[in-house]
Amino acid sequence: MKNDYICPFCRGHLKVKNSVIFSAKKPNGEAGLLLLSPEIGDYSVRRHRSFELVEGEKTDLYCPICHADLMAKHYNSNLARIIRINEFGEENPILISEIVGERCTYVIHGKKVDRFGDDAMNYFGAGTEF
Repeated sequence: MKNDYICPFCRGHLKVKNSVIFSAKKPNGEAGLLLLSPEIGDYSVRRHRSFELVEGEKTDLYCPICHADLMAKHYNSNLARIIRINEFGEENPILISEIVGERCTYVIHGKKVDRFGDDAMNYFGAGTEF
């Protein structure tokens, strides 16, 4: 599948080759870049070895182009929101956890939500609609 990912604010492209790129800031103010897999349900993360991530810690995600805070306030302050454009040009909000080690991704289709990951039940309950 040839999905693209963009910032919901500047609509800049976040996917480069096989990574979706974010700038990130830890609670102590330390900042770095995170490269996430573009495959929904693949939770691999690449980062510089000096930018250590702590399991369970909230790490704020930002657009590396316009520096907008990607927090999905409308849904939950522990989630970040970007937009996926599929191979047919259809756009869907994608929500990912900002909690290190929390494996959950949500694809929003209007009032319906598709859940992925071991921790997907942490948000939105058991239903498939909001």
